[in-house]
Amino acid sequence: MTQPSRAGPDGKKGRFMPYFLQLMKASGFIALAIALHTSSAMGAPADDSKIAFFEKTIRPILINRCYECHSMESGKSKGGLLMDSRDAILKGGDNGPALVAGDPEKSRIIESVRYHNQDLQMPPKGAMPAAEVRALEEWVKMGAPDPREAVADAKQHAPRVIDIAEGSKHWAFRPIAKPTVPSVKAENPIDAFVIKKLAEKGLTLAAPADKRTLIRRATFDLTGLPPTPADVDAFLADNSPDAFAKVVDRLLRSPHYGEKWGRHWLDVARYSDSNGLDENIALGTAWRYRDYVVRSFNADKPFDEFLTEQLAGDLLESKDIPTRHERITATAFLNLGAKVLAEPDKDKLAMDVIDEQIDVMGRAFMGMTLGCVRCHDHKFDPIPQTDYYALAAIFKSTQSFSVDRIGALSTAYEAPMGSLDDFAAVKSTERILKDQKAAVAKAEAEANAELRKEIREHAVDYLMAACELPSAPTLSQTKPVAEKHGLRAHILLNCRVYLAANESNALFKPWQEAVKTSGNALGLRPYYTAIFNAAAKIKVGPKDKVDDSLLHQARAELDKTAGFLALPPEPIVLYPKEVAEKVRALMDTMMTTESNLPDLPTTLAVSEAPKVFQELPVHIRGNHLALGKPVPRGVLQVVQASLKSLPKFPERQSGRLELARWLASAEHPLTSRVIANRIWSWHFNQGIVPTTDNFGLLGQKPTHPELLDWLARWFTANGWSFKDMHRLIMSSRTYQQSSAVRSEAALSDPENLLLHHFPVRRLEAEEIRDALLHVAGSLDTTFGGKTIPRRNREFVFNHTSKDFTTYGSTRRALYLPIIRNNLYDLFQQFDYPDPATSTGLRNSSVVSPQALLLMNSDLATDAASSFARRLAGLTRDHLERIRTAHRLAFAREASEDDLRRAQNYLITTNAALNSSQQDSGKRDLQSWALLCQALMMSNEFIYLR
Repeated sequence: MTQPSRAGPDGKKGRFMPYFLQLMKASGFIALAIALHTSSAMGAPADDSKIAFFEKTIRPILINRCYECHSMESGKSKGGLLMDSRDAILKGGDNGPALVAGDPEKSRIIESVRYHNQDLQMPPKGAMPAAEVRALEEWVKMGAPDPREAVADAKQHAPRVIDIAEGSKHWAFRPIAKPTVPSVKAENPIDAFVIKKLAEKGLTLAAPADKRTLIRRATFDLTGLPPTPADVDAFLADNSPDAFAKVVDRLLRSPHYGEKWGRHWLDVARYSDSNGLDENIALGTAWRYRDYVVRSFNADKPFDEFLTEQLAGDLLESKDIPTRHERITATAFLNLGAKVLAEPDKDKLAMDVIDEQIDVMGRAFMGMTLGCVRCHDHKFDPIPQTDYYALAAIFKSTQSFSVDRIGALSTAYEAPMGSLDDFAAVKSTERILKDQKAAVAKAEAEANAELRKEIREHAVDYLMAACELPSAPTLSQTKPVAEKHGLRAHILLNCRVYLAANESNALFKPWQEAVKTSGNALGLRPYYTAIFNAAAKIKVGPKDKVDDSLLHQARAELDKTAGFLALPPEPIVLYPKEVAEKVRALMDTMMTTESNLPDLPTTLAVSEAPKVFQELPVHIRGNHLALGKPVPRGVLQVVQASLKSLPKFPERQSGRLELARWLASAEHPLTSRVIANRIWSWHFNQGIVPTTDNFGLLGQKPTHPELLDWLARWFTANGWSFKDMHRLIMSSRTYQQSSAVRSEAALSDPENLLLHHFPVRRLEAEEIRDALLHVAGSLDTTFGGKTIPRRNREFVFNHTSKDFTTYGSTRRALYLPIIRNNLYDLFQQFDYPDPATSTGLRNSSVVSPQALLLMNSDLATDAASSFARRLAGLTRDHLERIRTAHRLAFAREASEDDLRRAQNYLITTNAALNSSQQDSGKRDLQSWALLCQALMMSNEFIYLR
């Protein structure tokens, strides 16, 4: 069998090869991109995110758990071990290195904190919480990234002093400049800045991309979907100077725009439909925030307003109820983070959530890592610990938890969104459901009682029949024996298994010895008949003291639900027909009510806390029980240094609104730079500042600093409009250039930081899935609504620790459930970000499992079959079908070579299937489905030029 293969992103045509060989080389559909992706920035370097993980998670653990006995600061190095620098840990102590980077199983530090080895347990005063142990395991597994340098002797070591004035000289903390557009030949100011930088290296922009490439690029870029043949034809036919501008405007009007660009922001907001961690309950109202984000992008809500609503929407005055509801929903941004809901120390839990809120706010709006400042001054940026607690006082005055609990679990705060009638309707349905559950339980209890009565009457018969079975019988082995004696096979099976597992049970000792010596216990029938008859007459009340006599043991065994007469897990299979039908009818009614039971009309949100904290003490080493000097509410000093006015916090409010307005100032040195850089990175798959989430001293410097400041000022001057920014960027020659790489440019600028060609990128996970369904004609474009199949606050994993969330919906991937700890497999393979962490720009890996997933997944094969049926419904002409397939999949016409190879493939595939499929119609459809799958797996489909 053979398959047509089109060029990968490098433009070279693949050879005609056997179909299965082509599929097995499906890394070709991904791996060819390796060469050209040397020019494509993948976002922040891995080391940066790993260092951030160390600073936020690992350093506090080491300080709190290890430094007391193993640091230069304490003057102690018990066991010859220091833990306050990477070199010291790797060197180890008297017993050798404390860790082996990349291998937790060989690392003594991991062995000690697990508390499995009685001779090696650290900390010695008691085991760490399981979450901290897992964090250390993950840290070692990722290579133990650690920026700490060796600490000098405590007597000689002077503590680092943060100089705010000196720190404010860092490029990101300086006021936004007003750069002059370079005097070069360019209609778009963006091109002027880019061309000037290229010219310094003797380079130029690449030639313009052809119109088919351009419309496919723009359509995926703005909507996450491929263009339709009609869209392509209309653009090709429009020869006006503003033809592409009209395409951009049309795409910006599409409701799919908000779904694509809202998803970018949801990455930053660490959106999820479940809490994650050990208490993985459903965030069953988080979807309201997701839909708020999509609506905001579609409405082109100014970013300063968007920011303010997410931090303090509940504090804004609203003109009507719908607006108020929308603004309250926006504050879910602060409460979407993963929480240790079972934490018994509620004060610690509150500070943990505040830490997460400060961290996500800092990353999302300022491109700053603030989480590590909870325990100490920032190790790299000019941010003292007092700044952290100035912000923490604001969030301490914010209510993030509900008064409701699920047992010992805390729950996130939710704001009411409906009328009293809405709440009453849900409560009424809950009462009905409660009554229906009680009716089911009663019917089952009555049926089970009748079963147990019947079975107890034959207790001796079951014991005698059990002799005829092996110690671990199957149901099929048990049935003949049960039928011979007129017994129930399920009960007899349980009886034999129970006896085998409880050989030391005193009541059944005679039975065990008889079976071992003679192979049966028939001689014991009178013995057990007498014991069970006597035991049945014993009256045992709930408060009666039970002795160890044989009769009381026998009575206990007869009454034990999991004893030798245990019912099967689903006893309904043993009920009489009329009883089983009654129970099933009650169950069906209950399940119908339960499946249709709505959540209470609430939304995940935050509110004002009952107490407003004017100040908050510094928590020494992040410990809420070790309090230092109080710090009044405030903002980052190093940022404030370039601003004229200082926010004034009201006495009776948290200060979130003032903080939001401070961030949303056009003069704030970080906010507009960070969001302008994000928009740029989401268009070009690389930021002007490559570390999109870190504008601090560890972050990378901008490749085009003047352009970044010009864009930041242009953005705020134009009303903080995303759509205007799209029009500006997409009208530039920089955006419209081709992806062709010239040899001299590749040598001078191998990473394409200067943008001498448009960066090629692989489609993101959602785009791949949605494109498959879109081309197949089976994509459901319904907007919004709840999509996680769980009630709010219901546990995602059932009692067997299995997650039964399904992903078979044909709606856009945006609406698939996002389950922390257990992401959809396609998302995992194609670099979906960790939904517990704010992510500004996704990684883009190239690994063989991606190809295998697309080869074998139901999603891909079903889409290919639907694509084949769609083509068959459009025309009977085979050549026209092939042409249509190429228009739909690649937004281009099929070449003569494509037509020839596809025809040859269909002929050989049809012949190869002849022996396994006799029906010519089905065989023809299978051949077309395989061809469609080959097209969908090609580089040309998966990559965007």
